Amino acid sequence: MKIMNKKLLINIINISLASFSVNALSLEASSNYYQDYDGVFIGYTTDPYFFPTWTEVGDRAQISRDDWNGFINTKGQIMTFRNYLDVDHTTNDFYYQTSDCTGTRYVKLKLYHYYHEDPFETEILKESPTTKKITQYTVTHEPFSMDNVGDDMFGDKGVSQSKIDENGKFICTKTHQQELRDQWDWAINLVENGPAEELEANREKVDYIIDTIPEEAMNNRLVLGKVSDDGIDMTNRYPWMGFDIEENHNVIGYIKAARFGHGIELILGETPPPVPPEELSFPRTSHNVTAHVRYTGDLSYVNITQGPDIFVSQITVNKESTGVYDISFPENYLSKKSSVNTFQVLCSVNSGADIYAANTTIGCHKLNNNNIIRVTTNYKGKPFDSDFSLNLQR
Repeated sequence: MKIMNKKLLINIINISLASFSVNALSLEASSNYYQDYDGVFIGYTTDPYFFPTWTEVGDRAQISRDDWNGFINTKGQIMTFRNYLDVDHTTNDFYYQTSDCTGTRYVKLKLYHYYHEDPFETEILKESPTTKKITQYTVTHEPFSMDNVGDDMFGDKGVSQSKIDENGKFICTKTHQQELRDQWDWAINLVENGPAEELEANREKVDYIIDTIPEEAMNNRLVLGKVSDDGIDMTNRYPWMGFDIEENHNVIGYIKAARFGHGIELILGETPPPVPPEELSFPRTSHNVTAHVRYTGDLSYVNITQGPDIFVSQITVNKESTGVYDISFPENYLSKKSSVNTFQVLCSVNSGADIYAANTTIGCHKLNNNNIIRVTTNYKGKPFDSDFSLNLQR
């Protein structure tokens, strides 16, 4: 029984988004720049090609701004477009070469009928489901050789894949390619090494696997880009760059303030660029934790929606006296030297009885030169022990 491997022509399609260049600063030395219909500055350019109509599919503009260099599409969205093979594509899953979704992460690059012989590198933007920070990761893939295309009909090794479901739960499953590989290995092993009676008993199943899996596998081969371990925090890196969050924490970057509905205009160096207006924005919250405390001074439970993990021993509650509680937080959440302008603290009474809830007041403030929030609860103006919640954001 001879099994023929087909050669597959592959086009690796990019995963959306921002592209950094070490040459960005020298590129910005160009005096040519883009502005929108209203004269709002977009960015400098050294691209000799310009698409003034923005009507054809694939129109894009190369820009450099600050230390960033990349491309935008007709909507002002940031994209990678190094050559005509690169097309935006977002991914929802991470792939792994282990069976339990641990180790180096990979993302799936879309297959197409063109072969990509150059080293591949692009970037993806992801939002952390816990910290809500937006991080840019680099994705790479080694070049293919025409001589060994088809040596493995299943493509790159992807054993398991993970995703975050709608409830924020981490889900790890075996990849479809690995399921096919397992079936194939079982059938081939039975043909080459198995007892004759077992092979005969499973002849129909074995024949089906050998007849169907090669075509299915090669039509759905995995091409996986390796994701860098470390990324660049993009959350507040550029005041002119905004982000749209898609499902499964995919992110699309875009140029803020400028309008792209009427196209953009290329201004040559004779005219100095306008000074971009300073756009003030509220900073994103990077740390958000809520502590729930019983009237006895016992810590009931803690919710962390943004920021690094907090160990159980890092939050403590001391009941100083009736209705007076001191809650200490780790330094990376609340520094002893923190100014009141750098964080926000909210507190609320959790009294279950209506008679108390209507007449109970609460206050909270940071103690000077301490990473401690003091909470005071009163009933009709007098100190009173009560359950409460304390929220800290910065």
